[in-house]
Amino acid sequence: MKKSMHRLALAGAVVAQALVLALGAPVPAGAEPVAEGPAHATASAAARVTVKPGWELARIRAYARGDSSIEGEIKPGESWPCSGGCGTVAGGHVTACGTSSNQWYAISHYGSVRYVSATCGTSI
Repeated sequence: MKKSMHRLALAGAVVAQALVLALGAPVPAGAEPVAEGPAHATASAAARVTVKPGWELARIRAYARGDSSIEGEIKPGESWPCSGGCGTVAGGHVTACGTSSNQWYAISHYGSVRYVSATCGTSI
C-alpha cells in the first residue's frame, strides 16, 4: 500500500510538471492558440505579459529586482502567462525602457515564477 501511494504521488508530480511546462511555453509571433481540451482552454484564457509597444524586448529576471540575473527575454509578438494574476507586485527599483519603477509582473517561465519589469512589459 505504501509503495502504491508513493508511485501515485510520483505520477501526479510528473503530470503536474508536464502541464506547467506545456502552459509556460512562449507563444511565437503570429501563432493562434489551439483549443484542444481543458488545459489549452485555460492557457488561452489566461492573462499574459508581453513587451510594451515600441520596445525591442523586456527582460525576464529571476527576482523582482533590476540587479537580478536575466533568465530570458520577451520580444515583440511573444508573451508569457501571468503567475497568480496579472497585477503588478512591488520589488526592487529599476530604470529601463525610459521609465523608473519598482513594479513587476510575475510570470510563469518554464515552470518557475520569474519577473518582468512593468517599465518594459505590459499585460495583455
